[in-house]
Amino acid sequence: MKVNRLCFILPADFNEIAPLDYPPVEKPVKKEGKKHPYRDCGAHFVGFIGDSLRRFYGSRCLLHCCNPRRQQSSVFHDLEGVQMSEKVGGDNPRIFSYAELYIGSKGFCQDEILGSGGFGRVYKAVLPSDGTLVAVKCLAEKGERFEKTFAAELVAVAHLRHRNLVRLRGWCVHEDQLLLVYDYMPNRSLDRVLFRRPENTGAPPLNWDRRRKIVRGLAAALFYLHEQLETQIIHRDVKTSNVMLDSQYNARLGDFGLARWLEHELEYQIRTPATKRHQFRLVDTTRIGGTIGYLPPESFQKRSVATTKSDVFSFGVVVLEVVSGRRAVDLTFPDEQIILLDWIRRLSDEDKLLQAEDSRLVDGSYKLADMERFLHIGLLCTLHNPLLRPNMKWVVEVLSGNISGKLPTLPSFESHPLYISLSSSSNTSGSKSTASSRLSTATATTSSVNITVSFASSDYVTATEETIYETAEFGVNGSNLSTSSSRRPTNFFMVDTPREIPFKELIVATDNFAESRRVAELDFGTAYQGFLDNRHHILVKRLGMTKCPALRTRFSSELQNLARLRHRNLVQLRGWCTEQGEMLVVYDYSANQLLSHLLFHHNNITGSSILQWRHRYNIIKSLASAILYLHEEWDEQVIHRNITSSAIILDPDMNPRLSSFALAEFLTRNDHGHHAATNKNKSVRGIFGYMSPEYIESGEATAMADVYSFGVVVLEVVSGYMAADFRQPEVLLVKRVHNFETRKRPFEELVDIRLKEEYNTEEFLRLTKLGIACTRSDPKLRPTIRQIVSILDGNDKSFMEEWQRKEGSEEWKERNACSLSLVRRIHALGLH
Repeated sequence: MKVNRLCFILPADFNEIAPLDYPPVEKPVKKEGKKHPYRDCGAHFVGFIGDSLRRFYGSRCLLHCCNPRRQQSSVFHDLEGVQMSEKVGGDNPRIFSYAELYIGSKGFCQDEILGSGGFGRVYKAVLPSDGTLVAVKCLAEKGERFEKTFAAELVAVAHLRHRNLVRLRGWCVHEDQLLLVYDYMPNRSLDRVLFRRPENTGAPPLNWDRRRKIVRGLAAALFYLHEQLETQIIHRDVKTSNVMLDSQYNARLGDFGLARWLEHELEYQIRTPATKRHQFRLVDTTRIGGTIGYLPPESFQKRSVATTKSDVFSFGVVVLEVVSGRRAVDLTFPDEQIILLDWIRRLSDEDKLLQAEDSRLVDGSYKLADMERFLHIGLLCTLHNPLLRPNMKWVVEVLSGNISGKLPTLPSFESHPLYISLSSSSNTSGSKSTASSRLSTATATTSSVNITVSFASSDYVTATEETIYETAEFGVNGSNLSTSSSRRPTNFFMVDTPREIPFKELIVATDNFAESRRVAELDFGTAYQGFLDNRHHILVKRLGMTKCPALRTRFSSELQNLARLRHRNLVQLRGWCTEQGEMLVVYDYSANQLLSHLLFHHNNITGSSILQWRHRYNIIKSLASAILYLHEEWDEQVIHRNITSSAIILDPDMNPRLSSFALAEFLTRNDHGHHAATNKNKSVRGIFGYMSPEYIESGEATAMADVYSFGVVVLEVVSGYMAADFRQPEVLLVKRVHNFETRKRPFEELVDIRLKEEYNTEEFLRLTKLGIACTRSDPKLRPTIRQIVSILDGNDKSFMEEWQRKEGSEEWKERNACSLSLVRRIHALGLH
């Protein structure tokens, strides 16, 4: 017999999938024996009716369902007895009542103040509901500008998901008071810890290892904001007081009141971009947003526009502060040392850079070369010309050790203008008191200080598309916000979060799941596209076998997992529906087709249907970026466990989005490694051909298992062959590639013949060798995902030597015995 596609579901044990129970109509159901816990799971789906969640509220939703034989309302639960709305919406920001924040902060008591800034005070509070410690930011000012600032921070932070960003728990609007609720940071802000003096506090200075970790964490946060979201976020106020420290002294960037969002420039833009959900004009501002000492020199120009290089400059200043233990502007020092950047630049010109080190650090607790490298990076980030500053991706790679060798040479700073000249037209005295009065005036307005800066004009821009966000100083499309608390609706400030969508709305959106709306068969279901509310283009995945406990678990898991993640190369969850016995997952739709369809379902058609090489390489780079986010850059380590070419959705510009999170496993972090959070059931689940040998044997989800699956996708993209194809003499793609390697056949024979030799040879060899390295049978021989990202950026010199140890045929067969045995059994059945 012949089958077009073979799929394996490997549960923990055969008891996990129970036989369906359809009791006879006329005969009563016997009550003898112990009732199987999964027998009645299908009844929970029948006649499911629910009111949709209030779109922007984090409140729990009660779902009603009725039994066809007797009208009995109940709540939809997963197999562990947890309500769906609790699992999906638990991590989303919600609206807090003023009463619970008032009680939790003891009436906003002075003793509970954690700090204060330009926009108000921050209080520590204990939520009465569960005793959770939170930080409540209260805006002190009133009026339209500060309402917009509040909305700016709310919108900017609500959807961010990164281990080095402060997580927003929710917000509150009470009369004329605006409040934001964040996770509580036990070690407060970096400036409090970094600049404290032992003689005053008795506490030891921040050690070097922690300083390095803080700098790396801050760099990762900015890289995420700049390059790893659908819209680019420019923070515009990076400084030590906005870098919070959690209990493990991990850096968490906060205070997004000045943030600006920009749409990304596509790397390979070959067609008109799809229409975005919101369209606003980019508003230039002559206002200086930020803090003197951290602002880039171009900010002082009229009509200046913030770019990512503005954040890079501020980051560089923070690096110099962390290494030196001194503030960016410190009036306690002589005039020539008041401005930290100008002082360290002079030390660099004099070859005395290490004199900038923090004298409080214990000798021998750090390497001089390491400290000098950090100072060098700080000076590169603060170069006067923004075009010469590195981007945050490069900084992250350097700090991670993935870029070896010497750093770019620093210029002579003698020709650079001073960052700030403290001379005044009315007073040229060098006294500290005069400098103090002049500088304090500078923080309020720049007109009273002669700021001597020059800016090399350029055409540099960070994004070519229209902005979808405006800064706090300006309205949206000219609309005005009411400053009257009596006229402001209680739900004025809203956040778009995943919600339950009524079944009737999805019926309308998909024309009752019409065949013309069908997109593809996707992950145990059928995908349909449509428009929700005639505005949002959506993809609806309709799962089949709705009475199967295993599929029910997958449905629940995918909703929970996707709602917690945010990255430009991950599919974004819009909502779900469980009415009428259905299991529907709703995504934002930007898809053109699946990667697997472009690679394998071609029927020898040439021309525009062939995936071009530049797109293939970009897909692999973007996929690696998404996996890096899952493995290293979220609060927990996420093991996807289902990375396949059919799980990768391509938008019209061929940018990939990784989907199929039903099998994902979340592992908690600590200082010693990664450990499973709750799920200790080591069941083997996945798609045959993509699962690593050690995962098939042990069932343990590891990052290296994902790397193996990624490597298989790389080989698919390079060769155009499927991971497992029983129509071929050599079923497994990894076995075919292994034979190429052991027989020393030229890799060029592996390239997809449909490309007709139109590919970059250097990139082809890099991808092929990378795919082979990632699919080594021994997980110790595979590169990490961070090393993979660096390799794909062209930093593969060390890679050529480190990961090119060949595996012998006998060793390979021994480690892949399970897969080879399964292939033989399937062949024995006559399937092909």
